[in-house]
Amino acid sequence: MQNYNDLLRENLEWVEKKLDLDKDYFKNLSKSQKPPFLYIGCSDSRMPIDTFTQSEPGSFFIHRNIANQIFSNDMNFLATLEYAVEQLEVEHIIVSGHYECGGIKTAHEKCTNSSIISSWLMPIKKIEVEHKEELKALATKDERIDRLTELNVLEQLKHIFELSIIRNRIATGKYPKIHGWILDIRNGKIKEMEIPFKDWKSKGIIPKEYQA
Repeated sequence: MQNYNDLLRENLEWVEKKLDLDKDYFKNLSKSQKPPFLYIGCSDSRMPIDTFTQSEPGSFFIHRNIANQIFSNDMNFLATLEYAVEQLEVEHIIVSGHYECGGIKTAHEKCTNSSIISSWLMPIKKIEVEHKEELKALATKDERIDRLTELNVLEQLKHIFELSIIRNRIATGKYPKIHGWILDIRNGKIKEMEIPFKDWKSKGIIPKEYQA
């Protein structure tokens, strides 16, 4: 594991490597940003999306929190979303969870003494209750936690589609495509979630004008 001084030393080494390849790298990087992706993920330290996708700085506009939650009253998130959609005009929004998520495990096991964390994770407990029969039918605890992780991503995708920022953009005909991912930390691979577009459109969760 790195210590604090390692961070500063390795930053300088990284700068030198970049400049050796392109003397104008940081000059060009500083001019502007036009990322194609808004990434909404978990704060877990093992989940750097640029590393998982071998992407350079400037590829992702990022919002992260514990267990990748989306709340309609979260001004931090809403400001990020509005800026990404209205100013940066991102082409894709990715909501991403990951297996072995500490937030999902904590919600499932109820193992926290913190009222703040408990309140934050309460929506995941609600998802678990709503899908109790499906989860109960799975053979092992690990399978139940993995499925809860997936159900959480699907729930957050619903929240994205319900926000006025997104619905207004869809109404204009120019909007970002929305995706759900699971990062599998056990093998490093990205799993794309299947979104039930037809069902969600019939229920009004997704505007009929949206085309995946």
